[in-house]
Amino acid sequence: MPDPLLSTVRISLLVLCMSSAARSDFQTLTVTDGHWVRWGVPASVILIIEMVSGNAGMANICMSASLVTVFSFCFTGPPNPLNIREWRGMEVLLASVYALGFVGLIGGAITYSDTDFIDLVLGEEDSNTALWWSMVGATITSSIFYLSWRIGLIQGGADVKALILVTIFFPSWAFVPEQAFPLAEDPIFRMPPSMVLFIWAAAAFLIAPPLIFVQNATKGNIGSFSDLKMAWHATKRQISDLRGVSELDDNSSWILTDLIQKNGETTVVNRILPSSKSTFGSDKDDELAILEELGIESVWIATKHPFIVYLFFAILPMLLLGDPLSFLIR
Repeated sequence: MPDPLLSTVRISLLVLCMSSAARSDFQTLTVTDGHWVRWGVPASVILIIEMVSGNAGMANICMSASLVTVFSFCFTGPPNPLNIREWRGMEVLLASVYALGFVGLIGGAITYSDTDFIDLVLGEEDSNTALWWSMVGATITSSIFYLSWRIGLIQGGADVKALILVTIFFPSWAFVPEQAFPLAEDPIFRMPPSMVLFIWAAAAFLIAPPLIFVQNATKGNIGSFSDLKMAWHATKRQISDLRGVSELDDNSSWILTDLIQKNGETTVVNRILPSSKSTFGSDKDDELAILEELGIESVWIATKHPFIVYLFFAILPMLLLGDPLSFLIR
């Protein structure tokens, strides 16, 4: 059972961090790196304090550095050991964190090498042993988030930084208060808390298409099959209302109505997804004028959805309901 005071402080800090990030992401579609770095400090401190107060053992305390190590990769690469004589304070600090994380991994692997994995899954293993393995799982989870961003599976860097920071706040369910309305009693297996937060946010994200469709239907924007396939994720706007609109200049929206050359003729198409081959370049007003000359009065526009807003709202079901997948595999 996590410490009630530290749990309250941890949840309060997480809510403050994510609400501020969600507001920034909603208004500007960006969250500065400084925001995540500042909130990463108290998240790490609380994690270490709770481990020390709970006599979690040196290996587990050092494992918190492995989470910080993965988090640091989001902002800077590792210091070059060939230039060790030129290292400054930041390089020395990063190298120290890496070393502590390595000590936690190696020390824990030696200390807990005789783990009974059946007892571990059933929750009957020693608490420190279970904690070390959950910290290994948290490090792997953070690495998956980071690598998913680097290879392009997750587009938003801020989204990944938020998820890794949540992993530092809640490396395992041992740091999460008991859910008031758990979907499954005594589940055999649960996804890591940050992964569960991602699942809840993705589920909330799926609510957007039906709402956008209803909005288009009530405004009378659906008049053909082409409109029907667009109405789930884009809204129709009059070209006359778009001239000089800042949302088209700051890349927060995409114009999906486009021009293509087909059999030597210019044809108007509605793309389901933005294309790198789009005719809309930096001067969108000229392109809109061409569409008007072709008799097109309105275009379909898709707006970027700030996913951190969904992550913020997903905190509540994660804390109250727990892992939705545990209900399916119970």
